[in-house]
Amino acid sequence: MAAKKTAKLEKALACKVVRHPEEFLKELLDLRNEHPEREKEIDKKIRGTFECERTVFVLDMSGFSRTVIKHGIIHYLAMVRRMVNVVLPAIHDNRGELVKQEADNAFAVFAAPDDAVHASQDIIRGLQALNTVLPDEKDIFVSIGIGHGDILLIPGVDYFGNELNLASKLGEDIAERGEILLTGAAQAKITDQSLNFQKISAAISGVTMKYYKLVSRE
Repeated sequence: MAAKKTAKLEKALACKVVRHPEEFLKELLDLRNEHPEREKEIDKKIRGTFECERTVFVLDMSGFSRTVIKHGIIHYLAMVRRMVNVVLPAIHDNRGELVKQEADNAFAVFAAPDDAVHASQDIIRGLQALNTVLPDEKDIFVSIGIGHGDILLIPGVDYFGNELNLASKLGEDIAERGEILLTGAAQAKITDQSLNFQKISAAISGVTMKYYKLVSRE
């Protein structure tokens, strides 16, 4: 049995063509748990296969509970579809890639923070334009968090990393509707000098977090 497990590990470490990335990552993580003495080798394989530097984008649609209680789930799901039809073109037009959409959240990656911010601006403007012609009960508002750094990426499926965790906290928990918030790492990579940011510090779960809010120039 031990020899069989070792052979499975050696095969995984030697694999050069990954046909099913999600399942391969799960296999490597299981092998890591089974072979703690070889964690470094397995971690190197995981990083070599999945790690990349990207800007991460997390969008959250505001008012889920309130809207569902007042108008019902079908009404809200229709709003989500309208939101997605604005979000996807903005992501693609700014050289981004949707990783996944879960309920009223959208998760994407970009090569650089500038692209993510420009996509976010396009989304906010697009939704504002929609809201001017829709009845109040169909108005759509979103909040967005953006981070930048090394992540483990399974294209079109999922991604993982500290900057993703921070961006999720910003987009889902901290940002007010219509706000675009960046982590310090993302803001440091901004090259578009027309973008203006306000630095903010806040205590979150007992930890002080510094982030940046995109603001309009006066």
